[in-house]
Amino acid sequence: MLHTRKSRLRRTAAGTIAALAALTALSACGSDDEGSDKPVLRVGVQKDGVRAVLDEAGLLEDLPYEIEWAEFTAGPPIVEAASADQIDVAWVGSAPPIFGAAADANFKIVAQVQEQDQQENSILVPKGSSIDDVKDLLGKKVAVGKGTSAHGLLLQALERNGLSLADIEPNYLAPADGLAAFTSGEVDAWVVWDPFVTQAIEQNDAVEIAGGHPDEQGVQFEIASTRALEDEETRENIKYFVGLLQEAWVWALDNSDAWGDGWAAESGLSPDITRVVAKNKAAAFGPVTPETIAAEQALADAFFEAGELPKKIDFASIVEEGLID
Repeated sequence: MLHTRKSRLRRTAAGTIAALAALTALSACGSDDEGSDKPVLRVGVQKDGVRAVLDEAGLLEDLPYEIEWAEFTAGPPIVEAASADQIDVAWVGSAPPIFGAAADANFKIVAQVQEQDQQENSILVPKGSSIDDVKDLLGKKVAVGKGTSAHGLLLQALERNGLSLADIEPNYLAPADGLAAFTSGEVDAWVVWDPFVTQAIEQNDAVEIAGGHPDEQGVQFEIASTRALEDEETRENIKYFVGLLQEAWVWALDNSDAWGDGWAAESGLSPDITRVVAKNKAAAFGPVTPETIAAEQALADAFFEAGELPKKIDFASIVEEGLID
């Protein structure tokens, strides 16, 4: 049983294309000039601190384009939005691209983010729960976002412990609904990512029983709309934006408090939460590696064998090279 916790940034949860109607379209950013004739880059985000880290690092000034931000609850609807040409570029977790590929979504992965601790998600139980490890989830109700990285962690943790998704009662819920179900006792466990993990631990006395290696690799992805990549100007703007993210993550390693405070102001979360998450966020932003492709292919195969995907996918086929050094 895990009794200590290092917080991590997470980016995935359940959702469908209908969630597009609920996304928050945010004001264009990158220039204060009224009536600017700059092109617009449409960027999808979650409650993930991406805008804040770019802003606090001073990387949103004098851009060659305007940014139109669109906020989503999770990774799966982001992939669907990219496929529908509603956004140009966005950040998601390890599993949404797999589910998107199985649905023939029109997107590509253009970069990866490798977390040094190799952890995206945590399996949480309430304080005082009789559940001490993954094997104790047998027959239990577990909240998790379908098609998210948390879904992947849960699947692989169960299988490593001789169980399957059929041995539990999955409740497929977005983060806000998952938190409500968890705190009200409607479910026995919750699988989710940061900042929700830290929030549950700090504010609700949740206990982490599993997370990270060997059940997940701590890899997340920057994705882009296929149509956006086919447009030469937009492709160059996406490449520029990905380069900014690479710079931002280098800056964040030495400026976690500034990032955490900006993240709190942006998200409405407590600075006590976002500072902890930002401080423990250590990641390398770069090209998708052969090792990552192999690990993601294994995860995709596991999802298919578990009956969670309609068909097998070739993960390497959704990787687009050349947008990051």
